[in-house]
Amino acid sequence: MVIIETITQDLSSKRGKLDEDRISTLPEDVRSKILSFLPTKTAVATSLLSPKWRYFWQQHLSVLDFDDDSFEPNEDRFELFKTFAVFVNSVFLLRKPCHVHKMTLSCIQSLVDDKFCFNSVNTWVRSVIGPHLNDLHLTLYSDDGYCFEPPINLSSCINLLSLSLEGAVYFNLQRAKGIRLPSLKKLHLDIGYVLVTSVSALLSGCPILETLDLYFETEEYGILCVPPSLKKLKMRLGNGNSGASFEIDAPGLKYLDISEFTFGNVGNLQHVVEASLNIHPPPGAFAYTLVKLLDTLSGVKHLVLCLSTTKWLLSGPTDLRFPEFQHLLHLELILPWFNSNCLLSLLQTCHLLQVLIIENHKEQSPLPRWAAHPSVPSCLVSHLTFVQLKGYRGSRDELLFAKYILQKGLILKTVIIVDISADIRKKFDNLKRLSDVPRASGMCRLTYD
Repeated sequence: MVIIETITQDLSSKRGKLDEDRISTLPEDVRSKILSFLPTKTAVATSLLSPKWRYFWQQHLSVLDFDDDSFEPNEDRFELFKTFAVFVNSVFLLRKPCHVHKMTLSCIQSLVDDKFCFNSVNTWVRSVIGPHLNDLHLTLYSDDGYCFEPPINLSSCINLLSLSLEGAVYFNLQRAKGIRLPSLKKLHLDIGYVLVTSVSALLSGCPILETLDLYFETEEYGILCVPPSLKKLKMRLGNGNSGASFEIDAPGLKYLDISEFTFGNVGNLQHVVEASLNIHPPPGAFAYTLVKLLDTLSGVKHLVLCLSTTKWLLSGPTDLRFPEFQHLLHLELILPWFNSNCLLSLLQTCHLLQVLIIENHKEQSPLPRWAAHPSVPSCLVSHLTFVQLKGYRGSRDELLFAKYILQKGLILKTVIIVDISADIRKKFDNLKRLSDVPRASGMCRLTYD
């Protein structure tokens, strides 16, 4: 009986410890940190936890995260926005005067082109603007013409480090010229139609910007100048026929991803480690112009050349000389058509290449086909271990290239062929032709999909 009573007492003691409100005993700064990771609607709900939490959020909430998706859906978008606005306004009203360090505002379900919506969003944004704001993230979408224009007094956010604007956001040139963000290091813009000159004006006010993720649409021909301080650059143009181009001279740039732009003046990009290019030729430009751009990427280790880029490259002369890629380890090519001669010429310049991925979009090449090469690319005998051919149809040029890779690749480990032929019999014939090829590497495994 004594043993049973002792066990019962121990279990009761442990149960009591489990029921104990340990989180309320944490220091105030720790509990404030916990609130900063919660959506504001959840942070407000902590007032129901215990008397100690009842007013805590009002006194310590310095991170605001509002999302209309967290409210009951309503077919009437405006009614949903009004419900959402009542909550947001209540939070601003009940909060004690403490500085807001970060605000995230997401209105995807409820925004309409109405004065009440416009004034509400403007008021909320202006309420947090100031020297203590470090992060501002706005996601605003509307189906009927609502458009938010960031206020010029955003310049008072002298300590703003990260700014993200997505959706129905517009910059006119005069306002963009007036915005100065001296501490901004990260900028994400995913907006609709805007003038190239407006975007350039905004970027000129961000002197130490390190990360730029930019997507917009324009019908204007213009040159986009990016800050020289950049380390990571991703730019996409919504309608690539506009003729918009970029100029870049960022010696510290490590990551580059350009899509649907043309390019103008390009400085030294030798420190770029990873690059993806889907660019159009400037008017009257020859393939040599693109080679010159590639030559500035002498230090790249991971390179993706997308359809527009390779089409421009393959349309050049057959004796086109590629730059030396002394550090390239991973190469991915998306081709408008297969051209084994051009591919082998490119491989001759990639001495340390380990991974090669080729995607073919078209069966027939308008250019001359296979021709014997005087020497085997050095990467094939020393470094290349992985090759993948996507969009394979079994054309003569593709077959000869695949055979060459299998016969010359001394350390190949994996070759993957993704055959998109609709005819099952043709697929089987393609597989048989490659399966019978003697392989230079005893480790090589051929996978045929």
